[in-house]
Amino acid sequence: MKIESNRLDVDVSASERPIVFPLGIPGFEQVREFQLFHQDEKDIVGYLQAIGEEGLTFSVLSPESLNIFYEFTLTDEEQALLQLDQVEDLVLLVIAYRNSLGSVQEGEGELGVNANFMAPLLINAQARIGFQKVLGKAERKITIKAD
Repeated sequence: MKIESNRLDVDVSASERPIVFPLGIPGFEQVREFQLFHQDEKDIVGYLQAIGEEGLTFSVLSPESLNIFYEFTLTDEEQALLQLDQVEDLVLLVIAYRNSLGSVQEGEGELGVNANFMAPLLINAQARIGFQKVLGKAERKITIKAD
């Protein structure tokens, strides 16, 4: 299967099964299948490319790479959705994004990289099933300022 992205200078030939998000990702509920890849093995940031939607690519990273760790409980429904038998199969990722210059000029923050730490992506690496878990009602992002 060949996966193409018009946002990255790379064609991904996926040898692994896609990751299925049965509920989609909030805001993109109609898109259910994604492929996870890195442009370079050493990169902290990976990409979650929608299959069949060349223009939909999320930048993702492991929160642990930033020394951020989670502790929460999955509901029975979430555990069933993920088909999770062993916690060791669970992978957590956060979606990262960069503020555009236009939003900064409109007073919406500073240039830099932001990540949605209050709604991590949970993926069962064995079953290749995922969903986005929204945590609480606190502020939904943490800003990491670029040098």
